[in-house]
Amino acid sequence: MKLHYITMIQKEQEAFINWDFKEADTKEFTHGLHTYPAMMIPQIARRLIYLYGKEAKTLLDPFCGSGTSIVEASLIPKIKEAYGFDLNPLAVLISKVKSTPLNVEDLEIRLKDILKSKEHNGVPKFKNIEFWFKPTVIEKLATIKTAINKIENKDIRDFFLIAFSETVRNVSNTRNSEFKLYRMEKDKLEKYNPDVFKEFEKITLKNIRGMEEYSKVRTETDIRLHNLSSMNDLPIRAESIDIIVTSPPYGDSKTTVAYGQFSRLALQWLDYEDVADLDNKLLGGKATKELEVKINSPTLKEIIKKIGEIDKKRAKEVLSFYEDFDKCVIQLDRVMAKKGYVCFVVGNRTVKGINIPTDKIMTEMFKARGKYDYITTHLRAIPNKRMPSLNSPSNKVGEKVTTMCNEFIFVLQKL
Repeated sequence: MKLHYITMIQKEQEAFINWDFKEADTKEFTHGLHTYPAMMIPQIARRLIYLYGKEAKTLLDPFCGSGTSIVEASLIPKIKEAYGFDLNPLAVLISKVKSTPLNVEDLEIRLKDILKSKEHNGVPKFKNIEFWFKPTVIEKLATIKTAINKIENKDIRDFFLIAFSETVRNVSNTRNSEFKLYRMEKDKLEKYNPDVFKEFEKITLKNIRGMEEYSKVRTETDIRLHNLSSMNDLPIRAESIDIIVTSPPYGDSKTTVAYGQFSRLALQWLDYEDVADLDNKLLGGKATKELEVKINSPTLKEIIKKIGEIDKKRAKEVLSFYEDFDKCVIQLDRVMAKKGYVCFVVGNRTVKGINIPTDKIMTEMFKARGKYDYITTHLRAIPNKRMPSLNSPSNKVGEKVTTMCNEFIFVLQKL
C-alpha cells in the first residue's frame, strides 16, 4: 500500500498544472479531522516537499496550525523527523491526532460506548457558558466528555477529544460560518436545537474513515510536536533542519484570522486555562510602543512609513507582527542546515489601503539574519481556503474591504 501511495504521488506531481488545486481533495487521509482557520491545503505542502525536499531527512513547521505539513511529512519514507510548533494548544492537539495512526476497530468500539453514555460528572464553569450554549446542549456535551475522559489509552482519548472539539463549535450558539466569536441572531437562536450526540457521531465516523486511510500509508517518521512559540528557543539542534514548509499567521488577529477566538470554546471545554488571552500572545498580539523600524528590511521601512502617515496606531500594530516574526527568523536560521530550503506560504495583506508585500519583507528579513539565496515565488489563487471574503480594516461596523485572493509561496535556500 505504501509503495502504491508513493507511485500515486509521483503521478500526481508529474500531472501538476498550477498551484491552485481547484479540484483537489483537500480532506484526504486525516487532513479533514478538524476545521481550522486559514489551513494550508495538503497539496501545497506535498508539492513543496516534492520539489525542494527530495533529499530532506528533517522537516520543520514552526507555525504548524492543524498539522498539514506534519501529516504530509509522515507520508514520506525519506523524512525521518518532523517538528511542529504552535502556541495554540488546540492546534498542537489536532496535529498530534492527525499524525498518530490508530486501530480503526478500537475506535469503533469506543464510539459505541460513548454513544450509550447517559450521565456526566459535572459541567465546566467557564465564563458565559450559558451565553454560548443552550442548557440541554451543555448537559449532553458534558455527558460525552465524561465518557471520553474514561478512556485509558491517551492516543485514543485524544482522537475522540478532537471530534468532541469540533462538535463543541458546531452545536454552540455561534455563527459557525465565521471564525471570530459572534452569537447567532435571536430569531435563529430560538429555533436552534442541535442534536449533540448525532453531530458527535457524524464527525467521529468521518474521522475514523480518514484515520483508516492514513494508517495504511503512514511511515516511520518521528513526529515531535511542541506547544510553544517559535519566537522562543526551539528544542532543535543547530543546522539540523533540511526543509521548512509552513504558512505563518497573516498579522494581527483583530482584522485577519482570530485563531484564539476560533479555539476558545473548545479549549474551555477541554479544561485549558488562560485561553481568552491567546490572540494577544501570538505574533503581533501586542502593538509595539515605538514606530521605529529596527529590522533590516527596506520594504518594511517604506510600508510602515506610509501606514504611519495615515494611522500611527495601525502602523505600530503591523510593525509589532514583524518584530515578533524577526525573533522567529533568528531561531529558524539557527536550526536550518546549509543547502536547506525555506518554503513559506504567505498572504499579502492590505492595511489602510496599502498593500503589504509580506513575501518580499520576509525574504529581506531572512537575508538580514543569514546567508540565503532567493529561489522563486510561486503565485496561487485561493479557491477554497477558509478565509472571509470581506473583513473590517478599521473594526468599524459596515466598513469592509476585499481580503486576500492570492497566496505567495516564496522559497529560499540557505548557503
